[in-house]
Amino acid sequence: MSKTASKKSFGFYVTLAAAVLSLAAGFFFLVIHGTFGLDSTHNGVCYDVRIVALLIGGAAVAILLSAINKYGLASAVTAIAPGVAICIFIHKCYWYVVDVFVGIDEKHGFDPRFMTFVGLIAAAFVIGEIAIYCRKTKAA
Repeated sequence: MSKTASKKSFGFYVTLAAAVLSLAAGFFFLVIHGTFGLDSTHNGVCYDVRIVALLIGGAAVAILLSAINKYGLASAVTAIAPGVAICIFIHKCYWYVVDVFVGIDEKHGFDPRFMTFVGLIAAAFVIGEIAIYCRKTKAA
């Protein structure tokens, strides 16, 4: 094992895991184009380019910052970018969630794609928050 790899601690790998989850959530949202539910009505379309940019761009910036040994900043990006993306996503999908909860779409419930995306983005955010408080390098 190289000396550089042996200096990395648990927090470094948690930061990279958060970046990978953010990247996965961004690409998944891009592939499904933010459309949830059986019908592609206005209430089921939650796509916003800012969500994709925050998730994919945040992951790319975090990986770049990790490559230049700015681990603290990288972990902050992995927490903030998905957090802001979640806020925008909640704003965009309000009517879809209301339709499901009120019973307009009760036969179908939440789309599995919706649950998958929410799971990915929530995991990216929570792991990014954990990464902030973990040590990134081993003590000398």
